[in-house]
Amino acid sequence: CCIRPVYSCSFSFQLSIFRSRTLGARCSDGPSLSKVEFIEKVRQSNQACEKGDFTGAIRLYSEVLEADSQNCILYSNRSAAYIKVHEYDKALSDAVKARLLNPKWPKVGLTGFDLAIG
Repeated sequence: CCIRPVYSCSFSFQLSIFRSRTLGARCSDGPSLSKVEFIEKVRQSNQACEKGDFTGAIRLYSEVLEADSQNCILYSNRSAAYIKVHEYDKALSDAVKARLLNPKWPKVGLTGFDLAIG
């Protein structure tokens, strides 16, 4: 049986995704990104997904998560990209993080993960 992710790698960007307390500020030892840089990296990560470059998308999502580590959308999108490269443990970890950050986030579904890792 194959896994059926409940979400996709697509990202519909809205300004409401920004957390002013983390975006543009240093998060842990991570780099600081302006809103413009953040938006550009998110755009590039979505483009990478559309082109099937899931490894590149994971790298880019990881970079923007350093600037906004409380963003459930980014964790959800990176989780979908991890599924595409068969890194199911990492996909599950990101899906759990997204769900913990926003229990009502509709694109995170853990069904099917038990088939992938169980």
